[in-house]
Amino acid sequence: MAIKDIHYNAFISYRHAELDSEIAVALHRRLESFCLPGNLRKKYPKDRWKIERVFRDQDELPLSDSLSDQIEQALANADYLIVICSPRLPESKWCAREIELFKKMHGLDHILAVLIEGEPEESFPEGIRYREIPTINEKGETVLLRQEVEPLAAELRAEDEKTRKKLLDDAVLRMAAPMYGLAYDELKQRHREQKMRRIAAVSGIAAAVVLGYAAMSTLFALRINEQKKTIEEQHEQLQEQYEQQQVKYAESMAVVSDTLLKEGRRLDALYAARNSMPASKEEDDIPYTAAAEYALSAALMPYDYDIFIPQEPMPLPEDEDFWGDIDDYRDLQEYLGGHYIMGVSEREDGSVWIILENASISIYYPEERILLQPGESFYTDAPDVKLNCAVVYDDKLYMQFTDGDYMACYQWEEHDKGDECGVLTRGEFTDHHMHMIETGQEALSDDGQYIVRVESNHTIGIYEAGTKEPVQKIYDIHAEIYGLERLKGMPYYVLITSSRYSYLLNEDFECISRIPSYYGYDEKDGQLILYELASDHVNYILYKVPLKSYDELIEEADELLKDYRPSDEILTRYRMLE
Repeated sequence: MAIKDIHYNAFISYRHAELDSEIAVALHRRLESFCLPGNLRKKYPKDRWKIERVFRDQDELPLSDSLSDQIEQALANADYLIVICSPRLPESKWCAREIELFKKMHGLDHILAVLIEGEPEESFPEGIRYREIPTINEKGETVLLRQEVEPLAAELRAEDEKTRKKLLDDAVLRMAAPMYGLAYDELKQRHREQKMRRIAAVSGIAAAVVLGYAAMSTLFALRINEQKKTIEEQHEQLQEQYEQQQVKYAESMAVVSDTLLKEGRRLDALYAARNSMPASKEEDDIPYTAAAEYALSAALMPYDYDIFIPQEPMPLPEDEDFWGDIDDYRDLQEYLGGHYIMGVSEREDGSVWIILENASISIYYPEERILLQPGESFYTDAPDVKLNCAVVYDDKLYMQFTDGDYMACYQWEEHDKGDECGVLTRGEFTDHHMHMIETGQEALSDDGQYIVRVESNHTIGIYEAGTKEPVQKIYDIHAEIYGLERLKGMPYYVLITSSRYSYLLNEDFECISRIPSYYGYDEKDGQLILYELASDHVNYILYKVPLKSYDELIEEADELLKDYRPSDEILTRYRMLE
C-alpha cells in the first residue's frame, strides 16, 4: 500500500544516533502494542481500541529516490508528531524541517515531546518551543508575536536501562492520552485500575488453589502453610501497591488543584486538594502527602491579605466598551520592563492599579509619581499566559487571555493583617535579609545543620551540612534565594526568597505552604512575622500572624466546602472521586 493511502496515529521524528534510535524503536513497538483499558473501550469504536500504526522512517519508508516526498506524505497523514529530544536533535536540519512541516499541516498542539537526555533548553528544538501569535501593535499593524510555550513532554532521562524501561511505560501513556482525547491522569488511573483487577484476580485464584490443597490431605499441611505465607505476602504487596496508588492520586489531585486555581476556580481547586487528604495526619485510611497540603494551603491562602481571590470564570462580554481606555497611562510602559499595559483602575486612595500583559499588577501613585514594579502588588497566582485585555469594576478584576474563550474573575478582598509589631527603615529591612545565593552557590542554614544550594533549572538542593548527603530537591522556584531558616521550637524550615512568597517546609523538607512577605518567626508566641510596605513607600510595617496547623487548614477547608458540590463537568474532566 502506498504511503499516501496509509493513516498514521503518530509520526516519530528523531536523530539517527545510538540512544535516540534505540528509544524511537522501543517507543514505536510499545505504542503499536498499546490497548485501551477495558473500562474505557465503550467510549470508542472497536477499531480504535488499539493504536494501529506509527510511522518511523527505518521501518516504513520504501526504497525510493524521493525520500522527502514520502516523509511529507507521512506527515500529512499523521495525527500527532512525537519528537525524541536530546542535545543532538537541534543539530538536525532534517528533523527541524519535519517539525515545521507538521506545524503548518496540523498545528503545534499536536506535537508531543519525549526528553531522553540533557536539559530542556538544550534539547527541545525551537520549532516546538515557540509559537507565533498575530497581535496588533501601537500603530494598528498586525505583527507576529513570538511566544515561548512549554511543550507537552514525557520524561525518559535515566541513569540506567532498568529505570528507563519503567519511565517508558509512563511515556507511552502520556503519548496515548491526547490521541484518545483523554487527560493523562484519567488514562493512567484507568490503566492502574485494570492492573489492580488483574492482580486481585491472580491473588483470588492463588487463594482458591491453597484451599483446595487444604481439603485434600493433612499430609500437605507444610505445603499449605507455605502457600498461606505466600498469599499473605501477596496481600501485603497489594496493600502496599494500593497505598502507593493513593499517594499518586493525591499528588495528581494537587496538580489538578493548581490548574483549577489558575483558571479562577477556587472552590473546585479546594475540593480537588481536600478530597485526597486525611482528616488528620494520624488517619490510616488515606495517606498524607505534602503536595496535597501545599495545594490546599495555596487555595485557602491562610497568610495572604488584601489580595485578589480567584472566582468562577465568566463568559466574555458582548459590549466592546467593557474593557475601557488606557491611553492616559500609556506613557508608563517604558518603565515597566517592556510589558504592555492591558488595563488600569483608579482607586479611591489616589493610587492606580496597572495590569500588564503578563497578568501581573503594578501600582502607580500619580501625585508622588511613584511606580511600584510588577510583583509588589498583592495579586494571587496569575496564570502564566498573556492577556488580551483586563479591567477592574467594583473591586473585581476581569481578565481575558490570549488562549481563553472566557474571562477569569478575581474578587478583591481585605483580610486581617494580624497584630502590628514594629516598623523598619528600608536600610534596616535590607540589612536583615541574607545575601542572595547565585546559581551554583550554596549557603548554610541558620542552625548550621543543612546546606541550601541553588542549582540549574530553578531547582534548589538541600544537603546535610556535615556529610553533604542529599536530603531533598525542590523544583520550580522562580525567584532568587536568600537562605534557609529554622523556625525555632518547630519541625519546620522556611526557604526565603526575593519574590512575594517564601516557602514553609516540613521535617522532610517538602513544601507545604507559601508565606507572603516573610520576615521572621517569633518563637515565644509561635507566630510568623510578615511585612508590608508602609504608606510612605519607604518604611516597612511588621505584623504577626499565627502559624496554621494541618488540622486548622482542614477545618477551614471543610467549612468553605460545607455547601459545595463539584459539577459533573469537573468530576469527569479530572476523574475526581466523590
